[in-house]
Amino acid sequence: MKRTTRKNDDVTALWCRYGKTRSVALRNKLVERFVPLVDKMAEIMARRLWPRVTADELASAGYDGLISAVTAFDLDRGVKFETYCRQRIVGAIRDWQREIDPLGRSGRTFERSLNALEDRIQAENGVKATSDELADEMGITLGKFNRMKRTVTASHQVPLETPAERRNDSRISSLVPVDPGPSPVQHTEREMIREYLTKGLKEQDRLIITLYYYERLTMAEIGRVLGVSESRVCQRHAEIVEQLRTRFANVACDLVA
Repeated sequence: MKRTTRKNDDVTALWCRYGKTRSVALRNKLVERFVPLVDKMAEIMARRLWPRVTADELASAGYDGLISAVTAFDLDRGVKFETYCRQRIVGAIRDWQREIDPLGRSGRTFERSLNALEDRIQAENGVKATSDELADEMGITLGKFNRMKRTVTASHQVPLETPAERRNDSRISSLVPVDPGPSPVQHTEREMIREYLTKGLKEQDRLIITLYYYERLTMAEIGRVLGVSESRVCQRHAEIVEQLRTRFANVACDLVA
């Protein structure tokens, strides 16, 4: 217990010195202190995100969020830094994920549905389904089906660059196909809705909403990210939902998720 208390006092003293001097060397010491938090969150999120992305790659993106969190953090706010920085880390990872994944979440959903449908029709009929049959089964036009399938195919073409080179070379973004969905407008709408709904919530509550509804993490996984029990996350999630229901009970909202 004494060792933990001494360690916390040392970190607090380091924050105070950094707040007064804004020294890069002190900032780097603080960043190093919280690197394990980024690694932990990256490992958990890697289980739910695009399979070809490793925990190390997610951590590399998360470090950017950690650095910006350390730079912007104000000790006088009375908020634990771990709670404050988690939102920045998740945001940095999500931004990087969108940069490298040409499909996005809806594209990946289309890919999974297509694979399952092709397997079912093959098993039932003994022959591969045609594009017309697949499009009809999925309830979309043939033109849209072909565009989305071409994008899925293109997303599996492995570039010659290493993951680090892909991250550092913005020119790669000009080579990937345009994401057919969600469109930039739809993505912007979803982000606006998230900001609107979570405005005024505590940092940890905003993080719970983001991880559960946007990143599709389970309550247990969110608990490991936040360093609390699964039951505590479930309890807090219920409280947040009830709080939002009360807030928007008499509010007419034209936003559509």
